[in-house]
Amino acid sequence: MDQKHIDEFELKDELSNAFRPIEELFKIMDACSTDIYGELIRSHAEVGIVLCKNYRKNLENLLTKKIGN
Repeated sequence: MDQKHIDEFELKDELSNAFRPIEELFKIMDACSTDIYGELIRSHAEVGIVLCKNYRKNLENLLTKKIGN
């Protein structure tokens, strides 16, 4: 594998790792008790989790296209 492909794989890993704390925050919010914190925090968590999944999917698509070229 040439250096360009290695760099692109490293870029993907770096972006994923940088994004992980945000994703974990939404997972924690989703696990919060509705009795204590109410339903609003869980609703926000659900939106955040969906956005994280979309981000990861789009990142994968973009890098796959770039690596394929």
